[in-house]
Amino acid sequence: MEEISAYFHEMTGTAYEVGKQQAVWMKTQGLQTQYIRTEPLEKEALKETKQMIRPYLPQLEEEIAGFCDEMQLEERYLTFFYSSHLQPGCSHCVRQGNMAAGQQTVMLRNYDFSPIFDDMRLVTTHVKGLPYHTGSSLLLFGRSDGMNEHGLSVTFSACGPPIGNEPGLKPPSVAGLQVYHVIRSVLESCQTVEEAIFSIQEMPVASNVHLMFADRKGEAAVIEIIDGRKMVRRPETGFIAATNHPLADQTAKGMTKQHSVVRYDMLMEALVQRQSSDSLAKLFQTEYPDGLAVHNYEELFGTMRTVIFRPEEGTMDYCFGSPVYNPTYSLKAGGLLPFHEQKVQFHQKDYGPSFWRNV
Repeated sequence: MEEISAYFHEMTGTAYEVGKQQAVWMKTQGLQTQYIRTEPLEKEALKETKQMIRPYLPQLEEEIAGFCDEMQLEERYLTFFYSSHLQPGCSHCVRQGNMAAGQQTVMLRNYDFSPIFDDMRLVTTHVKGLPYHTGSSLLLFGRSDGMNEHGLSVTFSACGPPIGNEPGLKPPSVAGLQVYHVIRSVLESCQTVEEAIFSIQEMPVASNVHLMFADRKGEAAVIEIIDGRKMVRRPETGFIAATNHPLADQTAKGMTKQHSVVRYDMLMEALVQRQSSDSLAKLFQTEYPDGLAVHNYEELFGTMRTVIFRPEEGTMDYCFGSPVYNPTYSLKAGGLLPFHEQKVQFHQKDYGPSFWRNV
């Protein structure tokens, strides 16, 4: 068993002020090496990346300027830009509400990867001129999931091999945004599932992912993106799910692992049986193969967090690390957790060669 720190951080003010707050926090925690590279990105690559991001995150440059001014650092050294010049396994689902039965819409997600490559940080941001939101930060400035003040909730899972510049990741087939840009853009500019779909259809996206959405109206959808191709799936019988293999694109080959099929079938069986919200949550909190929580961190496939979103009431239940070993906290979107730092337990387990078998 290993213990690693997780963080909650609230930021308020202008985008520039929020950037300075991020830098002060990072220096306080001594995390510079995690987010700052020793070798700068080429100036032309930086220019191209900023031009690509600017239409979808117009205030991000001001935030990064505040960060770099506080750090007395050239922005070319930010890991964020290096990883953006063009992620991991997950399970997630939405069960739509039923007013007659007194059920609310719930979206549940496990994010599976490794603490080596994760911020381990939940942030609430109240940036002047933008909707406030609470979400998991990625490379400080990106988001891997979250909910905004309108109740719009967003999660993602990799669809096939994760895309990126880092060793072991699949090089991008198209030029475009990474998923953590897309999620933050949606949280800061959209109110409904339909607005999110329309916005993403206009974006160049390099990541191969399932993007899942739910909103306060009870609407839900998944956008499956593979090598720039986007296909929208909608709930047909009150629910929708995704793990890590293609579901909409039947032409995609060689992208399906045994563990992804096992987890998807498990999710769908529970949804078809109309299990309660508590029963669905229990599935996400139980270890594989009986549930969806996995602990193979050494091979970049361990549960980093479990989140339950309730868009209609604007709340979420959040667990850092695997819920098998760690507590869950409740908060409102835009709200606070009762701590700024907490130790999270990680227990390593190997699930055997069949886990990675191609099917």
